[in-house]
Amino acid sequence: MSALRAAVAAIALVAALTLVPAARANFPASIETTVGPGGNATVSSPTLPPDMRSATVDVAPAASHDAAFFNDMQVVLSTLPTPGKRLLACIGLYVNVAHGIDESVELQFPETVHPLAVLLLSACLEMAAQIDRARQAGTTRASSAASACARVGTQIGATFTRVGRDRYKATIDGTTAKLRARGRLKVGCSRRGAGMRLRFRPAARGRSLRSVVGSRLQVGVYSPLDAGGSARLRFTFRR
Repeated sequence: MSALRAAVAAIALVAALTLVPAARANFPASIETTVGPGGNATVSSPTLPPDMRSATVDVAPAASHDAAFFNDMQVVLSTLPTPGKRLLACIGLYVNVAHGIDESVELQFPETVHPLAVLLLSACLEMAAQIDRARQAGTTRASSAASACARVGTQIGATFTRVGRDRYKATIDGTTAKLRARGRLKVGCSRRGAGMRLRFRPAARGRSLRSVVGSRLQVGVYSPLDAGGSARLRFTFRR
């Protein structure tokens, strides 16, 4: 993956970001949301118990007629920064098509303040949206067929500043590149019927999932601008 030039800027939520209410308190838990062309949604798990070591999340079309639109979507993840590392790390998981990027594209992130997990994932969703907009404008490399659950990991220099109780702002400083840092979270992905199954566990043995991702597991999804329609998706969280 080529580097993507980025202006030094503060991270903001995507303008059209849809924050879906958290799933009910106990596992397993399911929640549904609809994502239209150029739109996105962020879904949160129930609160993670302190002793929870792993989790499984199924992301699937809610009905058969939603499947074709889901195939072109990107499931987006972010991870909490490793202590001492000034990086924003994003993982994009593709069902059907992976998109290239071009180093001439600049990212613009107006300043805002949010809980850290929301801030990180919203920045990753905004990155996915801006790369897609550049692709639509013909400035990025062509899309390519992806194997089931193709993974595209990116990292960019960023600093995170606490400005209140569970409130942070982040500032981008650098260019995006292929994710090189060893992540604190291991993510597995496989096709499951018309959807995908994600498996999460800490990279370090003996750590709890909560110590790596925070009190809830956050999963985002982005639908490209040229999607043919909206899709209703079902997220199911399991221990």
